[in-house]
Amino acid sequence: MPRKKSTEKNNFLSVLKEAYAISRRALKEVYSTSVIYYFVTFIVALNVLFLYYYVLTRTTTWEVFWQSNVPIYNYLQILLSLANALGIGIVFSLLFYIIDKRKGKMGGSILDAVGSLVYSTAATGCPVCGALLLPTLGVAASLTALPLGGLEIKALTLLLLGYAIYDYSKNILGLCPVRKVRFITFKKGYIEFNFKKEALYDLKPVAILAVFILAIYLLPKLPRSLKVDFRRSSFASSSVGAASSAGSSLNIQADNLFAQINPKEGYEINATYGDLGPKMIKMGVIDLEKFKSVYDRAGQPLTQEQLEILTKGSNKKIKIDSQNAYFLLNFFWAAGLANRSRILTEGEITKYGKNQLGYFASTGGWTLAKGNAMDYYAKERLIPLTPQQEALVERVASNIYRPCCNNSTAFPDCNHGMALLGVLQLMAANGASEKEMYEAAKYFNAFWFPQSYYDLALYFKAKEGKEFKDVDPKVLLSRDYSSVSGWQSAKRWLQQNGVVKQAPRTGGGCGV
Repeated sequence: MPRKKSTEKNNFLSVLKEAYAISRRALKEVYSTSVIYYFVTFIVALNVLFLYYYVLTRTTTWEVFWQSNVPIYNYLQILLSLANALGIGIVFSLLFYIIDKRKGKMGGSILDAVGSLVYSTAATGCPVCGALLLPTLGVAASLTALPLGGLEIKALTLLLLGYAIYDYSKNILGLCPVRKVRFITFKKGYIEFNFKKEALYDLKPVAILAVFILAIYLLPKLPRSLKVDFRRSSFASSSVGAASSAGSSLNIQADNLFAQINPKEGYEINATYGDLGPKMIKMGVIDLEKFKSVYDRAGQPLTQEQLEILTKGSNKKIKIDSQNAYFLLNFFWAAGLANRSRILTEGEITKYGKNQLGYFASTGGWTLAKGNAMDYYAKERLIPLTPQQEALVERVASNIYRPCCNNSTAFPDCNHGMALLGVLQLMAANGASEKEMYEAAKYFNAFWFPQSYYDLALYFKAKEGKEFKDVDPKVLLSRDYSSVSGWQSAKRWLQQNGVVKQAPRTGGGCGV
């Protein structure tokens, strides 16, 4: 038995060596023919990279992407993206060469190249805010649900591109033998079906693409134990200030600072869940089994209380803490998405046109509904509001920002924005004042973005001598501090003054 395994291994290596040698000969022939093929490769690769960057910036910013994930993830994402772009450029150069020289049939490998482009682009994004396109392809997961945060998709697309290059290389070198046209006949009653054997052979690249796509759909179903969490906060020290910069020029006593940001007792608002959960399940914006499976895979199964909130409703006041922040994020994401409001039907989110509404992280990224997320967009008045209450929500939401982008909650293009919109609407329906809504948003944001608000708390403590609990919520949540540009500005000030501390790891999550 050991000898058989060794033989199989040697055969596999010999096949790889042969494929490499064939591809190398073909590439040498193509690129030595004319400089135009270098130009084609460069232009195609450059455009693919621009496409990756465009997709990334639709869900987050480069600064947030870099700050939110550990360096090895960032470097691997960049390296694999460059390799994919180059591979796609090479495939198109070989394709143009075959067309120009009329070397033979183009085959099905162009589908592999296009498939690689589509799925590598879909896997471009930030695990914190999610990929924009992955859910639109029917993959019921965001990057956070994939074992390696989307890196595995980029790696698989490289293998697919490698096969496409090899397939075209055989064509270019004349190694694809011309087969006599033979027919395989199937007779069913009086009807005869004839299939060209050569045509069946040509389906091989299509079959490989089909296996590739199947693998992509199976990735989110792998055991949670195989998942690697690349979020920077997941690698944080368990003690506040353990990652402080040496030689800090400002002495900040921050021992109790994080306790102010994410208080252990949580933060309670003057509103109850009511029957919001059962309503959302009945209408279909929440598929209970999908919802439960997300938390099971995350190793944070829903508690009995949370199941009752979803299925029976609850008259308990809503309290956010480190244990339920992940649950509340998805719960209110669904509520904000499905509740009919002027912000969704007439607000800033509609400025790109109605046909673009399904391509935001907060819409296309919601995969826990019974059907397509857009089937539930602003569908029902789950949270009835008077005109005055709706105006209050719009006014407050337009002044509340989040550290993953430069958009306000009145433009809820990501899950955090949509979830906070749901919270504000429920508070307004329960008679909350403007001051109470800002105060609640301060703590909901802090539980959903613990590191960002820890940075901001350090900033106010170091620069203005203010404790987090004393910072005016409206000021803190403004564009000057809570937007990605405001947060980054505060973070740069901290770095320049040697005040860099890592927030403790919490039990929160990034949604779906």
